[in-house]
Amino acid sequence: MRARLWNHLIVEVWMLNDVIKRAWATHDFKVKMLDWSGARGSRLAYTCRMCGRKFCLFTILNHGTWAVDGEGRALESAVSSRWLGENCPRLLNIGDDEDRKRLSKPPAQ
Repeated sequence: MRARLWNHLIVEVWMLNDVIKRAWATHDFKVKMLDWSGARGSRLAYTCRMCGRKFCLFTILNHGTWAVDGEGRALESAVSSRWLGENCPRLLNIGDDEDRKRLSKPPAQ
């Protein structure tokens, strides 16, 4: 039973990764290296030329990709998951402006 559940979870993760890869390929990204550390590698910023959505990732650590606002602050994981799973909307999206206000951590005062 446990092995069966484990296999089911592996298939679900594989399918999710496939959806994300297909959605990612619909964007027209420009890529910029923001910084580098020996432990995490390069932190890369991906900005879509068409829709303006921005994402970051580290090249060494496999912590995934996350959505960021215009200042590079991480957005809520729900926003990241949704944006990563959606195809590029091809135009600036008014709803994205509201999403960019949903920071994962409140700004420091």
